Amino acid sequence: MSAPFRDALDTAMRVPGAAPAMAAVIVQGDAAPWIEVRGQPRSDRAGKADADTRFYIASQTKSFMGLLAAVLDARGEFPLDTSLADVWPALRLPAPADPRRITMADLLSHQEGLTTDTLNVLTAHVRDVPAAEYPVLLTTQVKPRASGFRYANIGDLIYGAALEARTGRHWRQWLDAEVLRPLALDGVSSRTSTVPDAKLSWNHQWDGRQWRALRPKPDALMHAAGGLIASPNAMARWMQANLGIGQARNALPAAAWLRSQQPIAQSKLADGEIDCNGYSLGWYSCSYRGQQALMHPGSYDGAVSVTVLVPSARAGLSLMVSSDSAMEGLQLELMKAFIGLATGQPGETERLGKALAAYPANVAAKADKRRAAIERDRADAKWGGWGWRPDAAAMRACSGRFANPLYGELRVKQEGIGLVAQVGALRLSLEPAQPGLFAASTASLDPPEPLRCDAETGRMTWRDQVFSR
Repeated sequence: MSAPFRDALDTAMRVPGAAPAMAAVIVQGDAAPWIEVRGQPRSDRAGKADADTRFYIASQTKSFMGLLAAVLDARGEFPLDTSLADVWPALRLPAPADPRRITMADLLSHQEGLTTDTLNVLTAHVRDVPAAEYPVLLTTQVKPRASGFRYANIGDLIYGAALEARTGRHWRQWLDAEVLRPLALDGVSSRTSTVPDAKLSWNHQWDGRQWRALRPKPDALMHAAGGLIASPNAMARWMQANLGIGQARNALPAAAWLRSQQPIAQSKLADGEIDCNGYSLGWYSCSYRGQQALMHPGSYDGAVSVTVLVPSARAGLSLMVSSDSAMEGLQLELMKAFIGLATGQPGETERLGKALAAYPANVAAKADKRRAAIERDRADAKWGGWGWRPDAAAMRACSGRFANPLYGELRVKQEGIGLVAQVGALRLSLEPAQPGLFAASTASLDPPEPLRCDAETGRMTWRDQVFSR
């Protein structure tokens, strides 16, 4: 079964702008795992990626957190029916959300009925949010939404904070002690700082001509909804444990494996061929050509990954890619083909061929779309024609240190004709647009955001947040 995927990896890697590195892992029954790795950890530095290279797996973190929660539930250490009110008795949420009715199981199955933008931005791009800050943030920065399943980061983020608030131990410590060490997953870590540079894959984005390398997330941004890096070797062992291959599964309570994989929410993720209509504590439950599978993807700026398990065939596939060059679509087709091939369905090799034939055009289209979005945004009248050339006094007035109660300190200094700003782990390049207005760009290939400087009041405004000198 591995041959079509080896060919797929080779074909995809020949596409300009596909990825600096790709890894594919297949486990099936008691056979030794098949692991293929191509490319280099960084596009701008010589080196070869291998089975011990750590790739960022983003939201796949949720399946690890779900298993941790199931283990703690099985052992009675932090039951899944614990409510938010049990953890924070004084917590108040915007009506009609009720802390007494939102349980840990609701949080991890995306049925908490809450939504937020601020918490997502803070945890993913700016800074660590300690558990002690969550009650205030949940009161002031979270809104209620319609009941039912809606995939988001907020549930896992709150679970991680609630776990620490209740037990006094950070979710990373719990995950290390109760999941990673018992399963001998040495190649999985929530701390990029612990991995040698040569073994740490960077994320990348393709601008149509060259790679833009994005630094790995610092430890502070490795959060409970997307905070793990993993090696291909470790993902092989992770899949085997989830499928009950070998002895690793015996290291954890049997009830925990069942609870973590059993669907408890009704999701709606379908494309006419694959139907992922259930969600557990961290796995989508999917049906493809009459075959059942568990799946969870991961994506972030410059990185895409997915793991799919086919219990009936005792088989699993994990893909990790250090770019986001139209990769989600290709990975979906690879996932379908794997389920089909693992269960003896005809026509799946041809599916792979069609997907790979379309991939070069999709990569080029993704780069063109990004470039067009930036050009379209720069032509917008909000920037005032880009004619502002601030004098020395204006640059000084917009430099220095500014504070915001949510985001912390914003440090601004002059660099070239513009300014650079640092807020937490996020670096912004500030390009003058019109008097008092800068275009704030991150390292990713996205259109800039407006950042306003009011020299008279000593205030900066970004993302509707005011930073005062």
